[in-house]
Amino acid sequence: MAVWRALSLLVVALVSSGCLLVAPRPEVRPGAFAERTVVLLVEGTPGLAFEGSYGTPGKSTSARGTVPAQFVMKTRVAVAATFTKAGAEGELVVRVLVDDKEVLRRATSLPYGTVVISRQFSPRNL
Repeated sequence: MAVWRALSLLVVALVSSGCLLVAPRPEVRPGAFAERTVVLLVEGTPGLAFEGSYGTPGKSTSARGTVPAQFVMKTRVAVAATFTKAGAEGELVVRVLVDDKEVLRRATSLPYGTVVISRQFSPRNL
């Protein structure tokens, strides 16, 4: 009796695991979570000095420069950036391009103003 019971359990286990191998997998749209190229364009008043940081949830990079400037990164999840004017005069504009499409634009003309950018990616948005 015990041999038949053990043998039947083994057969059920093998058949069940075989079904998992041939069962259809859930449909996931190809490229839904593909790596994206993100370009941050820092524009506005030419020569305006700025400083800040940009990056992804796992890595942040300090940035300092003058307008115009460009920062490029690759990410699958999100991008965040903060840029602050180093002076009272002028306009600071930050544009976000994802795979060559503009998805976000923020600007400030306030003295020593700050632009904050945050964009999370999913299969439904850029």
